[in-house]
Amino acid sequence: MIYYLQTDPVSLSERFFVGLGEQEDKKKNAFYLVWKQSSYDPIERYSKLVLDVLVNEKPFKKDVVIESAVVDTMDGDCRNVRVNIHYDGTLIKEAYGTFHVQPQDGNKAKLAMDVHVKFGWFFRIFISRKVYSDTIDWRLVRFVMNLKLRSEGVMVDDAYWHMIDSAKVAESLTNH
Repeated sequence: MIYYLQTDPVSLSERFFVGLGEQEDKKKNAFYLVWKQSSYDPIERYSKLVLDVLVNEKPFKKDVVIESAVVDTMDGDCRNVRVNIHYDGTLIKEAYGTFHVQPQDGNKAKLAMDVHVKFGWFFRIFISRKVYSDTIDWRLVRFVMNLKLRSEGVMVDDAYWHMIDSAKVAESLTNH
């Protein structure tokens, strides 16, 4: 994941950001992002993402450009990768995340994430804690699941997540 983050964000999105868009439970689609394209500048060491923002499944803001710088450091045998999001607008005021990767016994590693997002003034008016949890937290959990499944050799794609999500929705309907 770190390799793709630093060198090939298109492959990163295809491998690790798959299934992070629209949720099966339509009530939880207060807002989400549609990834359109990405690029990486190795000289400047930053990625540039272009995406659309949907609010209540309707286009809200098109072709939003977000740049992110990646800082990769080692602390003993622990690798720390910090991603700083640079965007000046009404959507995000500040965002950054640090991934801590600690080798474990055998061929395993422990991953810890520290993610901070502070929305811009416009989103703070409309995004409650519950909406945040239903959208951002769900995507962070799904992202970690993508990491886990990929590390286990499971090839995940949108069809995989659609099958999993459809089964969960069907199960919740039969249990009620």
